[in-house]
Amino acid sequence: MTAINMKFNASYNFVAPDIEDDADKKIEPVFPTSEVVTPDISSNKATVQVRRQNTIVKLGSLSAAMELTLEPEAANLNTGAVVIVSWTSDGTARNITVKIASDTVATLAGTASTKVTKQLVWDGESFLTI
Repeated sequence: MTAINMKFNASYNFVAPDIEDDADKKIEPVFPTSEVVTPDISSNKATVQVRRQNTIVKLGSLSAAMELTLEPEAANLNTGAVVIVSWTSDGTARNITVKIASDTVATLAGTASTKVTKQLVWDGESFLTI
């Protein structure tokens, strides 16, 4: 498959990996798009739909610990999809409890008076912290 940049007439070819285990299989990669999300936080809780390979969640300044529920659209995610969560704690370290449905998948530790960025990776079923 080839993509053409019409403005500069540049051609970009997609190259398949040379993986013998993929022989005689139809592999359908998801195009790696990105999205920045700033969810509404209510009662120290927020929910974010994860539907792209790269999602950046900006929570802003926190004055309390909070719960972040991720709603992965698995059909749109390949293994290795990334969610980056960013927030700033006030004078106290504010932690983020990350959930999928009612299952806690991670606790992200904050640092007092500091902006923190943490990364989670989709393993095909859940998000893992790195």
